Amino acid sequence: MNQILSMGGEPQKKENEVKKEVKSEKITQNNAINRANVTSNKADILKIIKIFVFSIILFGLVLVGESAYAIIKSNEKKVMDNIEITADRMGKETKIVVTSEKYPIKEFSYRWNDGEPVKIEGNGTLSLERIIQIPNGNNILRMTVIDNFGNEKNFHKQYLYDSSDVSKPKIEIAITGVRLSIKASDDIAMDYITYSWNDEEAIRKETEENPKEINVNIDVPSGQNKLTIIAADKEGNRETRIENIIGDTKPTFTLSKDGKKIILKAQDDEGISKVSMTIDGETRDSGKDPINKKEISVTWEVESGTHTISFSIINVNGLESSGKVTAEI
Repeated sequence: MNQILSMGGEPQKKENEVKKEVKSEKITQNNAINRANVTSNKADILKIIKIFVFSIILFGLVLVGESAYAIIKSNEKKVMDNIEITADRMGKETKIVVTSEKYPIKEFSYRWNDGEPVKIEGNGTLSLERIIQIPNGNNILRMTVIDNFGNEKNFHKQYLYDSSDVSKPKIEIAITGVRLSIKASDDIAMDYITYSWNDEEAIRKETEENPKEINVNIDVPSGQNKLTIIAADKEGNRETRIENIIGDTKPTFTLSKDGKKIILKAQDDEGISKVSMTIDGETRDSGKDPINKKEISVTWEVESGTHTISFSIINVNGLESSGKVTAEI
């Protein structure tokens, strides 16, 4: 009996041991899984912490940058640019020149006494000029300059002026080919005129015989030119006139006949724009479109007899040569 019991308990023991091993292995696997989950969770937490810390650092850098920029701008605004104003009187006018050492001028304004200010926007440069009419009486010219950072600088100057002559001189010009005439006149008395071509030095002429009028005849340089004329009367009233003048000569031409043909030849160094010819009341021309040629020939065949011929040649600058003849064919 004892032997039978002993033999039957051995398999049961082995089965129990197997179950224990399986259970132990499962526990080991579960522990490994738990450790892996813990490691993964820690990694995720560290990642979140790193992102949060980086965001805090980035936000701090932005705040520091904005503060530094504000401090720099504040310091810049505190530094007033070196601005100068000159006011040179010219008779009844004063020439205001504003200059800045470093930064462009944002705005310039002026007013007489306590009147309304006249504002002039800066043109993005370091200088600004204006010629201002001086009113009659004892007046204070008050000026304000605003720099590029909004700083203001004030100036003032006193002017004494008393005159009944408030009219500016009148300037008239007339051009014929390469000659130009200038006439400057005033209702009371002229003082002088100056004229200059392009950027050349101005030439001055004062009154001589007629105190109310100055006349000048000058040659026009070839090509496109800018003519600047300034006329001033005895009371300091000034008038300025600027014109673009083209220095050119009229077209040249020849009119001839060959048998029953009338031949008109025209030349111009700048170019011919239009040609027209009329014979016995009948007109032929080159049309609306400019010819733009430096030389052109027009031939017209007519019947025998006496013919009245007129013609017109206009160059690209608008100068015209014309004529009228009677021809026997």
